[in-house]
Amino acid sequence: SELFGPWQLDGLIAVGGLGEVWRATRGEQVCALKRLHTHLARNDEAREMFAQEQLLAMSLPKHPNVVRGIEPGLVDGRPYLALALAPGEDLRRIVMPPAKGPARAAVSQARALSIVRATCDAAHHLHTYGWVHGDICPANLIVDDDRVMLVDLGVAKKTGHAGAVRGTHAYMAPEQVRGEAWTAATDVFAIGVVLWELAAGKRLFHRGPPWLTMAAVVEEAVPPLPDPVLDAIVQAALAKDP
Repeated sequence: SELFGPWQLDGLIAVGGLGEVWRATRGEQVCALKRLHTHLARNDEAREMFAQEQLLAMSLPKHPNVVRGIEPGLVDGRPYLALALAPGEDLRRIVMPPAKGPARAAVSQARALSIVRATCDAAHHLHTYGWVHGDICPANLIVDDDRVMLVDLGVAKKTGHAGAVRGTHAYMAPEQVRGEAWTAATDVFAIGVVLWELAAGKRLFHRGPPWLTMAAVVEEAVPPLPDPVLDAIVQAALAKDP
């Protein structure tokens, strides 16, 4: 373990492009502490993105399915963000099929729908306040028996803004791949991919190299699901035109 300012870092939870997330304690208080990577501490763009995440996590009204900020801070020039620690594991570890190899048994339809419904509620909360998450994917959905939490606001953008291609390739919408404006539809596409994968028990657009994955997102048709009602929802969510 390591002392980081007032926080005791107890264990590494996740590592992303912008920073690392630790389980941290301060007295009786427990949090998920996200801190900017050391090598990005002097990178203006990275610091700006991290500052936006701090601001968004602290200012967004509370919602049971969206990660909540506890405090922003700075230790030896490294910004951090303490967040409420979501119980459970990320969806990728619980139910997602491997990128290669045989498909696994699909999660029950009731379970898939409850996870996706909660994810829709979380995304709608962000959209209501003028934000697009931009990185809804299994790694950013923390799931336990009765709760789903959408985490990582690191690439979120104001609705209607365009910019650098960021997100998780296999869950990006075509307009994201093309560097066009993000809207609520951008998150709907990502949720559609999650729903298809939960229902089908296999990956949808993942092709290994990022350029092949992004080409699949833009060009490839979505194989139909056996359930016609579910398939209609998924095909609408995954329309190439936002």
